[in-house]
Amino acid sequence: MTTVSPKRVSMYDFLSQDLQPTVSLLADATQLSLPQTRLGLSASLQAIITALLAYEQRNQASVVHKKLFTRGSVKELRQYNAMNFATISASLYHRNDVTDAIFGDAATVMKACHYIAEQISARPMQVKTLLTSLSILVLRELAVLADYSQLDSDELAKWFELQPQFLSIASIDDYWYTLTQFQAVQTAPVQGTHQATPKYIKAIGRAPENVQQGRHNDMLVFEPMANIVLPHQRWLLQLAKIADIYLSRNRLRITSEPATAPIAPLVSIGLLGVSSDDNDDTQVTTREQPIKHDKSVPLWKNPVILIIILVIGVLGGLAMLKYQQQQSDGVLTASDAVYEHNHSNERQQQDMATVKVDDSIDNNNGARVAD
Repeated sequence: MTTVSPKRVSMYDFLSQDLQPTVSLLADATQLSLPQTRLGLSASLQAIITALLAYEQRNQASVVHKKLFTRGSVKELRQYNAMNFATISASLYHRNDVTDAIFGDAATVMKACHYIAEQISARPMQVKTLLTSLSILVLRELAVLADYSQLDSDELAKWFELQPQFLSIASIDDYWYTLTQFQAVQTAPVQGTHQATPKYIKAIGRAPENVQQGRHNDMLVFEPMANIVLPHQRWLLQLAKIADIYLSRNRLRITSEPATAPIAPLVSIGLLGVSSDDNDDTQVTTREQPIKHDKSVPLWKNPVILIIILVIGVLGGLAMLKYQQQQSDGVLTASDAVYEHNHSNERQQQDMATVKVDDSIDNNNGARVAD
């Protein structure tokens, strides 16, 4: 049985690890020290994520996808596949309008900047550069993750609904709930993942007792985690695994732009437990269904092949019948006519040679008589 950490579903945990390589570039852009930038990064992520969750509560996940994840500035930033001065420059160019869209207005953004500035002993305008730059980077990374995982609107909404339980264990500052007016609705943990085997796992045979049989050793499940309850659904497992692969690639490390864009992470459908004998209530999406190939038709059942064979047989039979008829009528075939012509020419050449020899003998005899 293969496990993946539930933290890979957490937006805050994913972004905290994903954005760490950008600290030095952000420190240079904001004129903050590295310790100030690290503290500011953590506080800014808390502010941005709670503002994003509040935005989704007001507008629904489909609007998040349409107006935030697929907005032009985010698409432009997704063209960059490494973190460098060109990427930071593009982030600085689009940062303000994206941040205002997430937080609702510029006044709320400035309140967040003043609050963070007091915590890290910096000027509000320095923090504004940090907060706004991170805002568009956050949208870009979440948009990439959602795109790679092929989340639809319902799955995107469920992903957002799972975030409050992760924020509670991450000790998010309550000030951000007040500022963004985010209503954190906790999922009631009836029984933790460490206390019982979920119904979904039992239904498809992923229960721990089956692991010893060697049948489901490669199945993907979430690791047990206290105070975290996650539905064991294929789309969520796929999201977590893709996030895990994405983080392992360290995509935001400081380097030059690669010659070719990296490919999207792929998760084996076998790892997700997709098989013909699955008997669970989870709907299999189109991307999870194996490709069905048309079965090859035997040659003897192919009508085109049969027609070709029939035509060749009929033409061969007619040719043979015509040949036999010509033989019985004394008519030479083309090949026999050529042979007869060549043989006739040889006989003529032999007769001419014989005549020439006879003429030569007669001439010699006549010469002797004259002498």
